[in-house]
Amino acid sequence: MTLNDRDIFNAIKNSRLITNFDAKGIAGACYELRMGSVYYDLSEGGKRFELAKGEQVLIKPGHRVVLITAEELTVPQNLLVRVVSKGALFSIGLSPVSTYADPGFAGNLGIVTQNISDKYILLPQGEPIAKADFTQLSGDAERPYKGQHGFQAGIWPIKAHLQKDYADVSGDKRVNSEKQEALALLPSATRTAIERLELTIILTLAAVFLAIAMNAIFIFLVEGKVLDQFWGIVGNLLASGLIGLVTIFISIFRRNK
Repeated sequence: MTLNDRDIFNAIKNSRLITNFDAKGIAGACYELRMGSVYYDLSEGGKRFELAKGEQVLIKPGHRVVLITAEELTVPQNLLVRVVSKGALFSIGLSPVSTYADPGFAGNLGIVTQNISDKYILLPQGEPIAKADFTQLSGDAERPYKGQHGFQAGIWPIKAHLQKDYADVSGDKRVNSEKQEALALLPSATRTAIERLELTIILTLAAVFLAIAMNAIFIFLVEGKVLDQFWGIVGNLLASGLIGLVTIFISIFRRNK
């Protein structure tokens, strides 16, 4: 059975289900958890940030963070708490979250999310960040949650042994070259632009090298009296014309791609 707003309020009032709660956060069949004063940036090695009064959470583009709630939960052994992120946060670029707190859990909740937008996101303290609903179990859990929460420990536990560098997995047949893997992370338009730029650089360098070689040959022939100065000038013009033709070809090629 999922508790409704009246049951949630009574559970908070009659026990320590939620400490530091705001009655305005109770709605329908959930409680809206708010942003506290601590968060961890997993993209910076799990660095812990403690915010001063009025300071906001800063989530950089692409960064994964753990947002610690202002509320502290004490979940009885006959209750399960399910947590989902606010849709309003997803609409500004934070990845959706779905997690839960086991029977017996006690502490502030950590909401793990990632900024999947290209914007910096600022979250004020007290901003609603997730919704929690409470399900009554058929009885007390025989093996309730035990252990210390990452927030209380002052660090956020990361199973770093599961994270590998390219060198660690390069021998796996499912892994392409490092360049291909890096390009695969980019949007299609960006990937295409980079590939065109690489081709342009290669063709331009080839044309320049060929022009230099032609100039060097004609200078050698002129100085060796094999050709007179007129043909030396002609050769120089041909080399310059070659670079111009290659440049025009590259421009047409890129326009038609």
